[in-house]
Amino acid sequence: MRKWVLMIVLGIALLFPHAAAAQGQVTIQRLDISLWPEYDRADMLVIYHALVNAPSFPVQMDFRLPADASLHTIAIGQTLETVTDQGVEYTTRIADEGLVLTVNVTGPAIQLEYYDPQLIKEGPARSFSYEWTGDYAVEELTVIFQVPFDATQFTSSLPLQDDGVHPDEMQYYFSAVGAVPAGERFSFQLSYEKTTDALSASRFEVQPAAPVDENTPGRVSLNNTLPYIIGGLGVVMILGGFIYYWQAGRFTSKRPRRRSHSRDESEEGSAEHYCPQCGTRAKAGDRFCRTCGARLRRQEE
Repeated sequence: MRKWVLMIVLGIALLFPHAAAAQGQVTIQRLDISLWPEYDRADMLVIYHALVNAPSFPVQMDFRLPADASLHTIAIGQTLETVTDQGVEYTTRIADEGLVLTVNVTGPAIQLEYYDPQLIKEGPARSFSYEWTGDYAVEELTVIFQVPFDATQFTSSLPLQDDGVHPDEMQYYFSAVGAVPAGERFSFQLSYEKTTDALSASRFEVQPAAPVDENTPGRVSLNNTLPYIIGGLGVVMILGGFIYYWQAGRFTSKRPRRRSHSRDESEEGSAEHYCPQCGTRAKAGDRFCRTCGARLRRQEE
């Protein structure tokens, strides 16, 4: 019986020599496991940042996740700063009461994100358990914790070191675990208290992608345009004043003249004048007779 078992194992090794060798030679040089509880979903967001050592790429790698995990992002690249999720090939299957994610790794840098719904809530108390299954040897493992807004009494079974408040205004802790051999499981727990169900992402204010200043396209600077606005209003007021006084003066000067002229005509028209020489009736305004040329006499004379 033992002979048959050895023959079967030898046959499998002969049929899949490259796959067996590749799986055994792949190691993880560095692995950062970030845990962000209640960040943008009421679950635990788990983020892997890994640098992989392999004889060559591409190589197939298996990651064991919780059975009810929700996959969010798989990105691969030459560095952790240049990973991309474009063109990444992967498959999933249920095995050993968990979800096995098989990824075609084309570069040494991997970013893997998934949501784990096993964040336990009992009133304000929160708790979570994490386990690394040890499929690959890890040379340097670090766990990074993000503390949710409004959370208090944040603790972990790992020793926590204060990593300060990051630019996102969130408090972080970390724990340097070190090397984890292949096949060795690694687990820990964390807990905290939180009286609200508000997500951390909902507390962020919308910020511009770049600082807004006078050189921002489409932005009108009041400091640059205010002098022109004041100057334009001054010109409009001056022109309006000239027009007003000109119109008012013209109407005022015309009205008295019209009344005076009409009065003079009526007075002159009401008095009749005759030539003292020939008796011809003179018209208004005549100083000499139109018939004999004699000088006309008026009452005021």
